[in-house]
Amino acid sequence: MLELLPQQLVNGIALGSTYALVALGLTLIFGVLLIPNFAHGEFYMLGAFITYSLVAAGFNFWLAMATSVICVMALGCLVDRLVFRPIEDAPALSLMISALAASIILQQIATLAWGTEARTIPAPLAGVVRTPLFAITHMQLVVLGGVASAFAAVWLVLHRSRLGLAIRATAQNRDAALLMGISMWQVRYATFAMGAALGAIAGALLGATFPIYPTMGVNPVLKAFVVLVIGGIGSLWGAVAGGLFLGVAEVLVAGYVSSELQDIGAFAILVLVLMLRPQGLFGRAQMER
Repeated sequence: MLELLPQQLVNGIALGSTYALVALGLTLIFGVLLIPNFAHGEFYMLGAFITYSLVAAGFNFWLAMATSVICVMALGCLVDRLVFRPIEDAPALSLMISALAASIILQQIATLAWGTEARTIPAPLAGVVRTPLFAITHMQLVVLGGVASAFAAVWLVLHRSRLGLAIRATAQNRDAALLMGISMWQVRYATFAMGAALGAIAGALLGATFPIYPTMGVNPVLKAFVVLVIGGIGSLWGAVAGGLFLGVAEVLVAGYVSSELQDIGAFAILVLVLMLRPQGLFGRAQMER
């Protein structure tokens, strides 16, 4: 069994990178605006379906993905404007219910547009890199590269631009940011656009590996919330580290214990982290709405 450990670790890192990519967008929105956006899974789903439709229409995969990201960014801003902004001062429970309603509506729209049949985006890259210890597909390498690129892009925006300074100021103290003249609607739109873009990228890349269907975003967004808690709310490093940690843990549980316990293991880890370190691995402060 131990001779399979390197391959299991590679598979776990590949799986965890998908969780990290979804969690990056979710933690950005939740960390800045404190909105539990359960509709984030539908940004992931629509990113996959729009890419699928454009590829089927003859677009190059990478151009289709870029177009899909732009469309989902616009949708993210629209969801914020129609669903969350009218109740921005409401209790957190109201925001959660609104997010769930938006999730169901987007799922139904996708069902009407594409049906319930599972589909697959033709992979832009094929082949496997083999070593004496493990094998990894080209698409898995692309997903790993996508996580690294997305993290670097978000970090640069947040730490090397005036917009990023405004977003970080809002995350630290919204009232003080308003008093300093920061435009809250610009921060909201930028945050939702970036978060939705990250979800769309994840959907497009994963749609070339796994089947896509209207409810495909439900499980990833639940796992992304687990990653958010494990890594620490609002921490980009935590989203990546938590996603990779969860992916490796799930694969090891499935490989060495039972595949039926894979999802149970994820939530058992969540409970353990909450007991031992409630702020998460990279969390530094308690956040209240």
